[in-house]
Amino acid sequence: MNNLFNLNNNNLNTNQATSHSAINNWLSVESNNSNTFFADKLVKVCQSKQQDKRWILCVDSEESDLLELAKNIDTSKLLRVNGQNKSISFENIQRTLLKGNCSTVVLCESKFSAQQLRSLRICAKRGNTQCIVVNKQKPQLH
Repeated sequence: MNNLFNLNNNNLNTNQATSHSAINNWLSVESNNSNTFFADKLVKVCQSKQQDKRWILCVDSEESDLLELAKNIDTSKLLRVNGQNKSISFENIQRTLLKGNCSTVVLCESKFSAQQLRSLRICAKRGNTQCIVVNKQKPQLH
């Protein structure tokens, strides 16, 4: 299963993570239902975290979204990783959170099970890194 660290079931939050829900201060799952999500909500988070002088990592974000974010924050500590050609493994995401080099890791369009979300929360807490999972809402057809 996961060779990075042992998860003690007593430390896991038993609440199921769903869309639109904040799991705690370390991990949140957000729905991006507007073109201004990155310019509005994510900018506020990143601006507050930039005081840490650590990296802000955006994984699989669309360039247009990142440009909105870059307009409002110091881009010298902004990294973008695109896994289109080769998907980024869950273990690499865990490892990144645990290292603590980033103040915030934004995972775009990533699908995780409830157990994986609990694992991400634990890694984020141990690495003192905020993790935000952003999923775009598909437009509903009438």
